[in-house]
Parts: sequence; C-alpha cells; structure tokens
Amino acid sequence: MTLPPALLKGDELFEHDASAPYDASRDLSKYLLMHYGSLEDLFNRGQHPLAAAHGYCQRLSDLLRSCAERTGTTVARALDIGCSVGGVTHALSGWVRDEVVGVDVSHRSIEIAQTLTEHGGGTFCVIEQGPFYREVVVRIDEPGRRAGVTFEVGDANALRAPEQAYDAVVLSNVLDRVQQPAACLEQFSASADILRSGGLMMVACPWSWYAEYSAPSEWLGSAATATPSEEALRALLRDGFELVAEVDEPGVLRQNPREFDWFDSHVTVWRKR
Repeated sequence: MTLPPALLKGDELFEHDASAPYDASRDLSKYLLMHYGSLEDLFNRGQHPLAAAHGYCQRLSDLLRSCAERTGTTVARALDIGCSVGGVTHALSGWVRDEVVGVDVSHRSIEIAQTLTEHGGGTFCVIEQGPFYREVVVRIDEPGRRAGVTFEVGDANALRAPEQAYDAVVLSNVLDRVQQPAACLEQFSASADILRSGGLMMVACPWSWYAEYSAPSEWLGSAATATPSEEALRALLRDGFELVAEVDEPGVLRQNPREFDWFDSHVTVWRKR
C-alpha cells in the first residue's frame, strides 16, 4: 500500500518568513485542517462549542448545488477563486459535471492542492502546544467518483479568460483580501468571457477589511453614507445579477487546542442575467 505524501511536516510549522504571508507553513496547516479535517482532527474531540462551524467548505458547495437545482442551472464547469489548499474545489467536484478549476495567488497553496489531488490525500502536521505537534491524515474521493480537478496560480484581480466560460464561479473569503474588490467583481459582469449568461456566482466573505490588503478607499461600503459591505455588494451586482440566496455561514480556524478563530461569512448566490 502506497503511503500518502507529506504535505506539510512538523518542523516546518516553526519556520517564519514575513515576506510570504500566504505561504507560511503555520497558516497553511490551519487551512488544511479547516478544509479537510474531521471534527476530531479540528477539536481533538467530537463535541465542542464551535462544532457547528466545522465543514465550511462542504456547506458552501452544498448551498451552490441547491441553488443550481432550484434555478435549473446546469453546472458542467466551475471556477473556485482564492481556493487556498482546495477544500471548496474538491467539495464542488462531488457534483459539478465535468471540471472544477481552483485558482490562488499562493504558489505553495497550489502545490499542496495539486499534490493532495494527484495522490488522493496526504499527511500534514498541526500545532498542539509550544514545540509539540501531531500528524493528520486526509483522503479525498477517487477521480472516477468526481469531476476533474485542476489548480493554477492566478490573481483574483486579473483572471485568465478560459476557452469556454464557466457555469459557476465561487469567491470564498477572498474579496476582502484583493487590492480592488469592485474591479474583481466587474470581471464577471463586464463580459461573458469568464462567467456565462445564466451562470451562478457565489460570494462568501466575513468583510474583515485590512489596509495591508487593500486601501480603505477600495473597501466595499462607506462610513460617510452608513453603507455596510453587504449593501454595497448588492448595489454593485443588482443590475447584472439576480439574487438567488443570502445566508450566513460560520467557519473556524484552529490556532491550537485551546484557541480558535471563529468567523461568520456573509454568503450570497447570484444568477447572471
């Protein structure tokens, strides 16, 4: 039996490179755990006060699938933007018909996602306390049981137009991390090169704005007009899209067994006119 590849080793968790924030081993470990870990992997036990936040990637996929079924939208090809280590990409591949493409600015995230896909799983280490860590083993469905999955490095603000437009696109926890969020969204409304007419777009975002990622003048919403980001998003999209669903979805990132970062994403699904 072939051993699963090591996606992230324990000694890498203690390395620090401030010049590559998206490629930091400790952060990648957290995202691998959030995207692929079981309840026991995440919390070290089955019951936990934050247990409802587990399975964030799968819940996003399930919501998009239900919207596709409700609107009669055939999704043969989907694009996962800001895919990180690929949890949403793989969740989508369980029901999208032909192909799911994951795109992220982090070279290392894409390398990990590709390795995990090629080998059907892998191992990675997570912090326990101080110098202590433990190994987690994850596996994904065999290729014959899901759509084709590919990953590529790319900038969410400068997406490459495919030969054939996608039927669905997902922007999960990425819009408040790009330099120009409104321009990012305009790529899907300005033409049908990336998202076809009648296609679906999911935007999931906790709206946690930071000046290190984008200038405050670029943030969606305005303090001057008391306009929150949720309302600004609806204003940007209402002419070119029809709102299909709007919910809040919790998620959680594990720092260590006693510390967790909980978030509540505002999730909307839109159908392009």
